[in-house]
Amino acid sequence: MKDGLGKHIGTVVGNTSPQEFRFFLRRFEGKLGDLVTVTMDIPGDQGTKRVITWGRVVELERSNPFLPLEAGLELADEGLEIMDTVLSTSRDQIHARAIVLGYTLPGDIETLMPLNYPVSPGAEVRLPPAEAVQALLTGDEKVNRLRLGTLMGRKDVEVSLKTNAIVARHMAILAMTGGGKTVAARRIIRELLARRYPVLIFDPHGDYLGLWENRQVLSGAQVKLFYPYLQVTEDSRDLIAYLVRQLTQGFSDAQREKYEEAANSVALGEDPLPITNFVERVLQELGRTDARHPGTLPAVKRGLRFVKQQVEAMELSNRRLRQRLEGYPFEPMPDPVIAPEKYVQPGQASIVYLGGYDHLTQSTVVAIVLKNLFEVRASLTNRIPPLLAVIEEAHNFIPSRTEGQTESPSVEVIRKVITEGRKFGVGLLLISQRPNRLDETTLSQCNTFLIFRLVNPRDQAFVERVMENLSPADAKLLPGFGPGQGIVSGQAVRFPLVIQVEYDRDLMSKNLADEDFVAQVERWQASPTAEAVRRSEAIERVLDQI
Repeated sequence: MKDGLGKHIGTVVGNTSPQEFRFFLRRFEGKLGDLVTVTMDIPGDQGTKRVITWGRVVELERSNPFLPLEAGLELADEGLEIMDTVLSTSRDQIHARAIVLGYTLPGDIETLMPLNYPVSPGAEVRLPPAEAVQALLTGDEKVNRLRLGTLMGRKDVEVSLKTNAIVARHMAILAMTGGGKTVAARRIIRELLARRYPVLIFDPHGDYLGLWENRQVLSGAQVKLFYPYLQVTEDSRDLIAYLVRQLTQGFSDAQREKYEEAANSVALGEDPLPITNFVERVLQELGRTDARHPGTLPAVKRGLRFVKQQVEAMELSNRRLRQRLEGYPFEPMPDPVIAPEKYVQPGQASIVYLGGYDHLTQSTVVAIVLKNLFEVRASLTNRIPPLLAVIEEAHNFIPSRTEGQTESPSVEVIRKVITEGRKFGVGLLLISQRPNRLDETTLSQCNTFLIFRLVNPRDQAFVERVMENLSPADAKLLPGFGPGQGIVSGQAVRFPLVIQVEYDRDLMSKNLADEDFVAQVERWQASPTAEAVRRSEAIERVLDQI
């Protein structure tokens, strides 16, 4: 094989540039997303020098000059098969377009440099062997890497990410439902836990509870399960007051004054006070207050009672969801001010299960935990090690301006972490199925992106706008990806790659698989509840006839 860089699969044709080239591809010799090479001469310091130019195939078109449009129309109208005619079916032409990644020198595949001279027309295009591609992807940097999957068209070429680029410079995973977001996140979490790197997961739907279920395959990692337990301390008094105001749809100036006066009168000892107890104490303080405005105190009391009922209802909903998961050792959420080390330990994944709570309360929980853990790291006391926080359904926690940022207390906290977290070892992994609903300013701070299938045009346009190095040709690929197929781009890789993420079946939950709702309806019809409903309806029919 010439230059040791694989077999000849095509020939460069037409006009070329230092940024891209086109070539005729032999049938079945290459695929979309393949990395290819062209050996050519470019100007050097002294005369010319021989280099290997690398490109990535971003477009394929197929045509047959011996099958004109008119012939195809005639075949369709007459209902004829092409094999019954003299038309050729063996002269198809595959037109490929490749974007230039850079060049390497023979014998030094690891060092990739920018190309500043057009690719040579007529040059041979070759498909390099797996070891050459692997050397190019990893480069000469001896850094810690985590395995993500393989190139989409080359199962023999592993794709890995620079670990520090993810945990220090933040990453976003974006895709429509079923695209592979959670599969990719579990893969990254697994690799980090194998390195004993602490991971904190905010899980609204229980997608990551299978990590505890299958913890025996996680290289000795520990998995902790927490449920929201809202408590009031001196440090969290403001956030709880915010939650109270939001759940009551706001107080008037006079009502807010009365509320704050009563709330500030509630003494908070060293032990945190559950939010429902705090609200009850505030109501007691209001009962001792002389009402100068007869309409003010009753309105504040009604609002606080509503808050208490809402919180108790959400706590009950979360408890019922947890009861369905028999045997899962859920613990109440520790106070991140008093015991941050319960969330963050080497080799520990801490999952905060937010199921049953509304978006506002979930946002408040994320804000409380993330804010205090970040402050512990920023204090430089070394009380807890660096960590990566995984935020599922990120569009609910950092919504765009049009989605109502003022209703999400986590927005400002996440903005602070994503801009300053690198200095203090707090990284973010943001995951969303609705990219266009995310805060664009915050998302643009992520230095690595993993984009799976996106069909919504607004989501595609948003991703193109946020990702600086996503080419229009790559954007065209997004609607056609299958599960686990996507584009990874940014500082964790040398250049954008079309990949297939590895599927960790052994991390799938057996208790939280896709529900068979049809079977549930069939079982319900045979249940005592259904029988009671039928008897009640029969009695009502008899009474109606009397």
